[in-house]
Amino acid sequence: MVNKSLSNSTWAGSISCQRVNYTTRVDSSKLKSPANNYVYSLFEKGKARIKYNKTEIDVCAGDLLIFPPYIKPCLTWKSEEYQALCMIVNASFVYNCPLSRNVFQSVTFSLIHDTDPVLQLTRQEKEKFRLTMSMILYHLKEEHTYTIEALYSLYGLFLADLMSVINKKKSESFNKHYYQIFIDFNKLLRTHFRYHHEISFYADQLKISSRYLSLVTKQIAHTTVSTYINRLLMLEACWLLKNTDYSIQKISDTLHFSDQASFSKFFKRLNGSNPLLYRRENEVL
Repeated sequence: MVNKSLSNSTWAGSISCQRVNYTTRVDSSKLKSPANNYVYSLFEKGKARIKYNKTEIDVCAGDLLIFPPYIKPCLTWKSEEYQALCMIVNASFVYNCPLSRNVFQSVTFSLIHDTDPVLQLTRQEKEKFRLTMSMILYHLKEEHTYTIEALYSLYGLFLADLMSVINKKKSESFNKHYYQIFIDFNKLLRTHFRYHHEISFYADQLKISSRYLSLVTKQIAHTTVSTYINRLLMLEACWLLKNTDYSIQKISDTLHFSDQASFSKFFKRLNGSNPLLYRRENEVL
């Protein structure tokens, strides 16, 4: 739970870290936009069962659960010794974190999808995440002049370690040919997504058909190429709105939308608010 003394802090309502057990549950009541949060749960002790996208999943100590926005996990059973460290991060905090912009554009981010929320960690990996999350919990309770910088740095470290673990574990389970195409697609995407929003451009660069690229992306990332490109455009748009004084028209031009109206419509469809309102709501961060 976010400390009450921090209710006026710039990060209040944007990030929370909590210890939960058999008798307590995660409190997300103080977080803004409850549905638009990333949730990470590190199981430290005991066992539990979650209902996730209509599927029952058993989890135990050493598992890290990752829940993307708009996917609400439901704990249906837990053992008496159950204990977990849970971190809830609002999308606005993610977009404003300096390190997350690059990390979230990496190939491994796409491997967090809504059908496979569990990462089984080694003892060393579990301890690494436990320490980082514990430090985030500490800084949320102990306010000082540079708390926001500390939180951004720690969350960036958490994401970097998470991407490293995902890349190692997930790549082993995919068709190597598909995975290499997907890596090459992501390299192209990071360079060109601001200028080229159409699947045909990337397929041509890879010398494969658009249909084949769609098949590979669906197989690896469990999403469409368009959704994947839009995710990066949205992340970049939020970063530009928060971290530059570019006009909405300038941002629209930078991301190569046909006009400002098209960009605003795109932004509102994916974010729920128009670009100007998003900038105003996040100018304190």
